Amino acid sequence: MYNRNSYNSLGPGFEPNIPEEKKGIPVQILLFLLASLILAGVSMMRFPKSLSEYRIYQEAKERMEQGETAAALQDLFEVLEEHPNSVPLILKLIDCSMEAGYYDHAGYVFNEYLVGKELTDSQYTRMMRYSNRLDSYYLTCDAMDALLSGVDTQADLSEEAAEELSLWFREEIAKLHKDPKQDQALLYYYDAMFSEDLETQRDMLRKAYEEDSELFDTRVLLANAERGLGNLTEAHSCLEDAISKEKQDAGALRGLSVLAMLEGREEEALALAKSAYEVSPDSLYVRDTYLVTLHVNGHTKEANTMIEEIEEIEGALDEDTRQLLNGEISLEDYYMGG
Repeated sequence: MYNRNSYNSLGPGFEPNIPEEKKGIPVQILLFLLASLILAGVSMMRFPKSLSEYRIYQEAKERMEQGETAAALQDLFEVLEEHPNSVPLILKLIDCSMEAGYYDHAGYVFNEYLVGKELTDSQYTRMMRYSNRLDSYYLTCDAMDALLSGVDTQADLSEEAAEELSLWFREEIAKLHKDPKQDQALLYYYDAMFSEDLETQRDMLRKAYEEDSELFDTRVLLANAERGLGNLTEAHSCLEDAISKEKQDAGALRGLSVLAMLEGREEEALALAKSAYEVSPDSLYVRDTYLVTLHVNGHTKEANTMIEEIEEIEGALDEDTRQLLNGEISLEDYYMGG
């Protein structure tokens, strides 16, 4: 897949130390120096020249550590589009994407930009390690797609039929777990989606997290399960980890908003829910949570506007949400207990 041939470039800024002696320099050394300078020049041409582009390259990891993962990767990708032959950029983007669990992003860069590029032995070894990880990830994605393709996910199933379908999925996933080539973290993630109860879901998400903490929204889902089981400290920990990775994670902001409500910090809950709504209103339960925080803070007019928006988009309020707004159930009933 990749060209493993290493190259002899001494890198940008290489300046040969030519002795000030009158005797001639052997032809072999002259040729080596000339080749090195040419390769160094090529490297310079391939690397972004503008200061802003160079800063994007240099500061990507730091921005990720500051919770700007998505933006840092997007900016790197845009610079790469301007300099598609820059090996340093390609490798940096793949390194950062793999580290953050953006596997589809990394896979795209592999296929569209890395193929055919010359790498050193150490670069090749690192990229092959990533390639093996991606092979496992996509193998499991394909396996799950094959299982899901035979199911009408829009069908209105009875409770009994839904339970039977979930059982079938669990049995099929159990078979996949026996294949060491499969992505075990991804399988545990799907185990959680088809779990028969909240405690089992939490256990499967814990296993997924232990295998690969960066996979999808595992932290947020695990936090929601922990909160549902009354483990608020554990839920806080998961959500803070998620926010440290991505400050604009709507699911994590929404989860922290729920915890703030349960702990009596209504105004903070509203600010967090509003942030989640502004980032991604269509994310799971974001509108509902924003509505609830408006309600508990006494913002009746804004709450009614949000009800109208939900009804327009989703057709109707969830029955549990309506009961909460009517005072028939408590916040604890709504957000905890399974």
